[in-house]
Amino acid sequence: MMLIREKQFYKTVLSISIPMMLQNLIGVAVGLADTLMLGRLGEVELTSAALSQQFFFIFMVMNFGLGGGTAILISQYWGKQDVPKIRTIMGIMYKVSISLSIMFMIVSLAIPRQIISVFTTDIRVIDIGEQYLRILSISYIFSSFSNCSMAGLRAIKTVRVSVVIYSISLLLNIFLNWILIFGNLGAPQLGVVGAAIATVIARITESVLIIIFLKFFDKKMRLGLDILKRADKYLRKDFIKIVTPVVINEMIWSVGSSMISIIVGRMGTEVVAANTIANVVNQCMTVIVYAVSGASSVIIGNSIGAKEYERTKGEAFTLLICVATLGMLAGVCVFIARPHIINFYVVTDLTKKIAMDIMLINSFIVVFQALANTLNVGILRAGGDTNFVLINDVIFMWLLAIPLGFIGAFVWDLPVILVFCIIRIDEILKSICATIRLLSFKWINNVTRE
Repeated sequence: MMLIREKQFYKTVLSISIPMMLQNLIGVAVGLADTLMLGRLGEVELTSAALSQQFFFIFMVMNFGLGGGTAILISQYWGKQDVPKIRTIMGIMYKVSISLSIMFMIVSLAIPRQIISVFTTDIRVIDIGEQYLRILSISYIFSSFSNCSMAGLRAIKTVRVSVVIYSISLLLNIFLNWILIFGNLGAPQLGVVGAAIATVIARITESVLIIIFLKFFDKKMRLGLDILKRADKYLRKDFIKIVTPVVINEMIWSVGSSMISIIVGRMGTEVVAANTIANVVNQCMTVIVYAVSGASSVIIGNSIGAKEYERTKGEAFTLLICVATLGMLAGVCVFIARPHIINFYVVTDLTKKIAMDIMLINSFIVVFQALANTLNVGILRAGGDTNFVLINDVIFMWLLAIPLGFIGAFVWDLPVILVFCIIRIDEILKSICATIRLLSFKWINNVTRE
């Protein structure tokens, strides 16, 4: 097992990683723009939109699992250049995606008030959130289509188009927010409702641009409406076998993340504020790592599909070393940047101290976080080892981090820095187990059919 030294390999990693990094940054910018504009209306309006999006978050987590699981199959079939089967798999994914979207949309339209009431008892928030959720639900099918399409395109190394389309969508969303939220250019001032309408229009535009690209510019898959009619019972079985653990994995992980947020939230306002500051820094420092993770999934899947198993081992080992190096560099950057970033915030001295402590922990944990994500979500999952990833990605969170976090924070009354050590310990254990699994090479499974 040797490191890959050819320049073309690293060019491929960068050609996939950089557009994905930009795409991730655009996603962050969309959320930031909404938050800043709605924040000018007041806390009630901002909270209404934020809580309404919790139901959408659950929906999108399932979609990320659907798209990510499908990409495993597509990347391997692309490795063997079996386009007909890729078209069939895309058709299956779209049918599941449409069904899921319609189901969530019906629920959002039928009982929006009850959904918002799960998260708050504030009648003002519920009243505004109900209107927001009803309108936002129209975007579900378009958001799902966009996410699944981009997952399929990414699996065949078509990634630059996502940056172009998402950039247009971002600019349109911001422009429409400015018009509809505040009533500029002669438009009525719609507030939160305007933000929801802007989101729907942006997602529709996004979907139209994707359809135009797939119809007139994509020369690889050549998708059309006929893919919805394609049927293959064996591919359907493979789809269920591979995709189901990924969707379950994403759902359990997202619920676990919410539980950890509850722990942090109940430790006090200063802790929440400090953690928010630390998370922003952590996200900025790891954006390239997550992009490399996405690139590794495509590269490994393509090599396995092409039956280049020895090369797959070399690529996996090389990516392991690259990500470990990037993780350590990110950790050093977090450590050095701590005092400089915190001074930008007008917060209490206690909040600054807590933020410094959390960022100190993050500077150490980030290398394990990078390894765990790239190995689990990128390499091992691309090898079809979805059941191992499902177990490894959630077992330490649910058996150690969450219960010990609750006990440490509210029973033992441990200092904040120790509680954060506990709730991040799963990243260390996940990365160790994933590394052992990677070096065993039992994860290499060709899931394609002849």
